[in-house]
Amino acid sequence: MKKILIVEDDIEIRNLLEYFLKKGNYEIFSVGDGLKALKMIRNEKPDLILLDIMLPSLNGIDLAKLLNENEEEYGEQQIIMMSAKTEVEDVIEGLESGANDYIRKPFDPREVLARVKKTLKDKKNKEILNYKRITMDLRKYLVLEEEKEINLSQKEYALLKYLIENKGIVVTRNKILDKIWGSDYYPGDRTVDVYIGKLREKLKTISKEIKTVKGVGYKLKSEK
Repeated sequence: MKKILIVEDDIEIRNLLEYFLKKGNYEIFSVGDGLKALKMIRNEKPDLILLDIMLPSLNGIDLAKLLNENEEEYGEQQIIMMSAKTEVEDVIEGLESGANDYIRKPFDPREVLARVKKTLKDKKNKEILNYKRITMDLRKYLVLEEEKEINLSQKEYALLKYLIENKGIVVTRNKILDKIWGSDYYPGDRTVDVYIGKLREKLKTISKEIKTVKGVGYKLKSEK
């Protein structure tokens, strides 16, 4: 059963959403402020968050940014923002903070339920990554090469995922360090080069597809 967290300080709206979403056979949690939501997200790892913007203690925009910048700690969730702020600039700000969708208030709860179903379906479709003879099952934390399981460390797995998601694009060493290692590195660190070497060694069928861009970073060739 999928877990949904409702973060909404208006108790009437929160109760209404709980009522309709329970009909969709979801496990529902709800809180009324941003900091309590953060604690619940860390403990429960919901699949989707319905997130109001105007919240006590920590607003929805800052909460979404924090979650997207700290996926290892809080997990990876889908976020649907809900707000009475309806200007185009408000919607753009919400989506750029990391939300997958944005619902303007007032809303029909049936529309919310429909968007929840679609967002979770989209997430399911993204849980399998394929690149040539490599398959990554993000649900099972599994990597297959020609249907044979390949054992990767946590960082190797994260690096491969990042390269596949950005195939055809040059990613700099600094971008890779920021994404995979966060602040746990220092300038001039050769960590990325070492881990690229490990991927090339373990994944023989795509070792030549991981191209070094001298002085810049790496690129996983586009599929033809």
